[in-house]
Amino acid sequence: MLTSRHKHVLNRLLAPIAAALARTGVSPSALTLAAPLLTSVACLWLVLTVAILPFCVASLLIGLLDGLDGAVARASGRVTKFGAYLDAVCDRYVESMVAIAVAYVTGYWTLIMVALVGALLVSYSKARAAMEVAVSNQEWPDLMERTERSLLFLGGLSASQLVRWRPLGHDLFWWALVLLVILTHGTVAQRILRARRFILSR
Repeated sequence: MLTSRHKHVLNRLLAPIAAALARTGVSPSALTLAAPLLTSVACLWLVLTVAILPFCVASLLIGLLDGLDGAVARASGRVTKFGAYLDAVCDRYVESMVAIAVAYVTGYWTLIMVALVGALLVSYSKARAAMEVAVSNQEWPDLMERTERSLLFLGGLSASQLVRWRPLGHDLFWWALVLLVILTHGTVAQRILRARRFILSR
């Protein structure tokens, strides 16, 4: 929802940086591929050091590349359909790597895997609908898009390190994961219902 409805705000904020990068001749695809590469390094570092808070900061900074590659493509006049496709594939890799690394460190395998399945299905349910009918990003401003999922996941993970409160014996990250499971699968249901409406109306 934040990504779809307020993308123009992020684009304005990134425009000066994107223009400077475009002048250097850097490829938008290089920025796209940098995200999974840097994420893999950060995840390996997390597994080896269990330094959760620095990992959360690094993940947020790497997440800026998700918007920066598209901004550079627009600033340099190199917007392509393949670039958008590559960006979507890399996003799934990034989300999966973060989930697996954090599951390894925290031990919350079941909750994280159920949340990851929901996250991947949020993306797939829209992509699959696009194979049946034409869809627009503006028609799919759903609750738990990638930005919201990342903020809730990393926010809960950070909070569990900063606040030792354990409601009903569980840390704040556990509760964030429960909420993420509910909201991601709720978003999948939301998208299935919208896809059904679009497909049956065409």
